[in-house]
Amino acid sequence: MKVLLVTGRFAEKMVRENSGGADVLVLDIDVAAFITDKHLEDINLSGYDLVLVPGLAKGNWRKLEEKKGVAIRLGPVHAYDIPKVMEVIEEIELSHEIPADRLLNLNREEELFKLVNGLDVGVFDINGIQIGGNSRMKIVAEIVDATELERDELIQRIEYYLESGADIIDLGIPISYDLSDVRRAVKTARDYCDALSIDTFSKKAIEVGIAAGVDMIMSISLKNLEVLELIKDQAVVVVEKNVDMLKHTVELVKTKTNKVIADPVLEIFGVFESLSRYKRFREIDPITPMLFGVGNITELFDADSHGINAIIAYIAEEIGADLLFTTEASPKTVNSIRELKIASYMSKGSKIKKTPPKDLGLSLLVIKEKVRYPEAELPDCLKAKEKKEFIRDPKGDFRIWLSKGWIVCSHEKVCVVGKDAKSIIDTVLDLDLVSRLDHAAYLGRELKKAEIALRLKKNYIQDQELNFGIY
Repeated sequence: MKVLLVTGRFAEKMVRENSGGADVLVLDIDVAAFITDKHLEDINLSGYDLVLVPGLAKGNWRKLEEKKGVAIRLGPVHAYDIPKVMEVIEEIELSHEIPADRLLNLNREEELFKLVNGLDVGVFDINGIQIGGNSRMKIVAEIVDATELERDELIQRIEYYLESGADIIDLGIPISYDLSDVRRAVKTARDYCDALSIDTFSKKAIEVGIAAGVDMIMSISLKNLEVLELIKDQAVVVVEKNVDMLKHTVELVKTKTNKVIADPVLEIFGVFESLSRYKRFREIDPITPMLFGVGNITELFDADSHGINAIIAYIAEEIGADLLFTTEASPKTVNSIRELKIASYMSKGSKIKKTPPKDLGLSLLVIKEKVRYPEAELPDCLKAKEKKEFIRDPKGDFRIWLSKGWIVCSHEKVCVVGKDAKSIIDTVLDLDLVSRLDHAAYLGRELKKAEIALRLKKNYIQDQELNFGIY
């Protein structure tokens, strides 16, 4: 296949270095991303099977392709990624709209989902959710003190958990509760999720939960085996730290129901000992699904949850766990459900493909990146100096804060809300609310900080730097 790489003057050197033998066309433009279909209208492209334009180039490439009679597609965003694209250039249909590097990643992600979901056959199911066997580890997401939430707040929490990737919603029942609140919470949740669990040792609460329609009971031990008389077709989680006792209790519970899940208990104090219990139980019982309480680690460890969830899920897959239990009860565990869902696919995909959990189309890289692209040379520059003088904009000031998933930008004349900095600053400028360039620059900086905080679910306080840890 004869390929032509199109670029601008600034990127010429890097494109040629990464061309892999393909021809390179350097247009009369400095920045490659500013190339449009107009720049190629008068250029003869015959003799080529494929023309790759820069990934961020804008234009009606489909129409130009038809006019020129040669395939014209988007290449990668960065010249550094050209070799990756060239390796599969004859195996993949590139796009007119999606840059080649992003398309490759989307294809890997789709392949991963197809591969993992294709093996979704469990030992049993919980209202359609496959548990154990070859199936992906399922995410059990606990709503802590669910009975204390108002109906609308409970529904909102359930919907957020499901959107984040929860497979089973677990209603945590506090030590002190009202049976009417248990009944109300279960009936409310029943209308919004397929698989519903209740987490309590109380026989009365379990009885009410079963009557209201729960699909799974957490938690059963030798201390409350009398609740087994209430079980119909619910799944049951058996909790016990002693492996031999756990195996004995599991066998007792299986005389009442075949839907039994073992929980050897993952603990922050004695993590290795906890993992050893899981490994030993799996050795003596290779079939019974196991629950892995990841939230016991993330809630009690002052470290970013995405890294913890990634490695714990990978360990859980290796040991043979089948359900990952978590919650988002504290700010530092926000996004844990989504992180574990991604980790469950990465871990299963890694196991199936017999490859490390990398380059699978999904990742839990949030702050750090896999690739460090070469930097441009540092030219002779004027060193920046901060201007200390403050001059108030006669058109007024702005207050910026976050509220319920929105960036709020308030001016004495109007209050603007949005999800990103650009839409808000564009609106502010359209309304002619800024008269000074330094004020517009300040507003752009603060709104971008607010957008980053919103996306990372961090605190945002106007005029304070975002906290990114010890670096």
